[in-house]
Amino acid sequence: MDATPSSRSGGQVLIDALLLHGVDTVFAVPGESYLAALDALYGARNRIRLITCRHESGAAFMAEAYGKATGRLGVCFVTRGPGACNASIGVHAAMQDSTPMLLLVGQVARGMLGREAFQEIDFTAMFAPPIAKMAVQIDDPARIPEIMHHAVRTAMSGRPGPVVVALPEDMLTESCAVADGKPYQAVRAHPGGGQIDAMRAMLSGAARPVMILGGGGWSEAARADMGAFAAANGLPTTVSFRRQDLIDNTADVYIGDLGSSVEPKLVQRIKDADLLLVVGARLGEMTTRGYTTIEAPAPRQALIHIQADGAELGRVFQPDLAILSGMEEFAAVARAMAPVDGAKWNTWRESGRADYVATQTPEPYDGALNLAEVLRILKRDLPEDTIVTLDAGNFSGWAHRYWTFRHGRTELGPTVGAMGYGVPAGIAAKVAHPERCVLTFVGDGGFMMTGQELATAMHHQLDPIILLFNNGLYGTIRMHQEREYPDRIIGTDLTNPDFAALARAYGAHGETVERTEDFAPALARARQSGKAAVIDLRMDANVITTKTTLDAIRDAAKARAAR
Repeated sequence: MDATPSSRSGGQVLIDALLLHGVDTVFAVPGESYLAALDALYGARNRIRLITCRHESGAAFMAEAYGKATGRLGVCFVTRGPGACNASIGVHAAMQDSTPMLLLVGQVARGMLGREAFQEIDFTAMFAPPIAKMAVQIDDPARIPEIMHHAVRTAMSGRPGPVVVALPEDMLTESCAVADGKPYQAVRAHPGGGQIDAMRAMLSGAARPVMILGGGGWSEAARADMGAFAAANGLPTTVSFRRQDLIDNTADVYIGDLGSSVEPKLVQRIKDADLLLVVGARLGEMTTRGYTTIEAPAPRQALIHIQADGAELGRVFQPDLAILSGMEEFAAVARAMAPVDGAKWNTWRESGRADYVATQTPEPYDGALNLAEVLRILKRDLPEDTIVTLDAGNFSGWAHRYWTFRHGRTELGPTVGAMGYGVPAGIAAKVAHPERCVLTFVGDGGFMMTGQELATAMHHQLDPIILLFNNGLYGTIRMHQEREYPDRIIGTDLTNPDFAALARAYGAHGETVERTEDFAPALARARQSGKAAVIDLRMDANVITTKTTLDAIRDAAKARAAR
């Protein structure tokens, strides 16, 4: 066997590195700064699928959502300067959402660096932590295998996250002879036996425990193991913001989610708990309602915190027991642990479950379009393993409250709260799982940010169903505006196109629904169309959340001001 590697361009070495590390899909907006890499992708076109996108923010969101949907590395290629700036929103999402992602950025030629050349940015400075886990530039093609191995391992190890690699265009065209090296191995910590014994002792001594699941790095095995652990110990279990798919919502131990519109009874239950077992969640602002449900730095409740990133343990909340571990490693050990006697908190768990079940009964509504009934129809007519993608906005509350998540990796939503995520995520979910039903929840504001990616869906023959909640408002901001500055409304009204006609202009299927009774037939036609579909839900702007109206919020604000 000839051990001497042949000479290749830097672009070829780069694409060979992606293949070595198991990459099979790349999302991109093409640019002249990485033409040599595109040429190498042509040679690998039967092994790496290139999804050509219409804007770098859409491409980056797709890569992030692909990482969520598969647990593998989401990869995005963009060009220098404006391309990287547009993609930065996806990098930020991947960081806060703990999603493995690789952003590959074309860069100006090495001889031009430092001169503010055309579209030049120092990407190692721009994307330095905490924007990304790591940002690096490769100046020597012979070091591509070394640095790419480090980049992929970093993205996939510990708490997953994004890594940014800058690629000078002349480096990609330069030839070198270098070996590819070895595939990466993710590095994750494993809990010690003494820590598991201590955890079991704390659980045994608790009277009102609650387990909170969250964060990234969850495999299907880890999810199954934690579900079995919760059931064996009768442990009331909730989830952090937009992580409802980490446990079967029909399980007797599931008591709801700590999301943006968390139920008051669940908030009180967390406050009344005497032990919190937090697995994977960072316990961020949304999950803790501004760090009030759980107080920083020393919670009133005893805290066992399991995290894959040692820097997170004690960073905000000071645990009584800190366990550094990957989710798969911890879950396997927890499942094997001898169960504690959970009978003493049966009433505590059952009341939590009853509170959650009660939230599934909607408040009376006699308007033309009942969104709670829309969700009931969706649950009736769509497969239970449907992948739900969420944009940011109040409309997502209908999915959070009424959709029942039964399977892992079926909720793809930005915990970073970025608008424009939903449509690209729906497309990425279809790339990852073309055989599955994909349902996107998006508002009129978010759709107009990345809705042009419908062209991407049509180009690649992908068929997500997009539910567009159209109230003519930046609804979440309007809600806060009415609460804080009633009768001083500015900047939150929108004038929208005919979204169904716009969808048809892209070649997609378009529907407009204004009445509840028209929704089921529209959904059936959308599913039967065999292509991407937009269902424009003309909702009442006054119905701002699943629980209240703008009128009620405004009246309450005026009453407070009058006191």
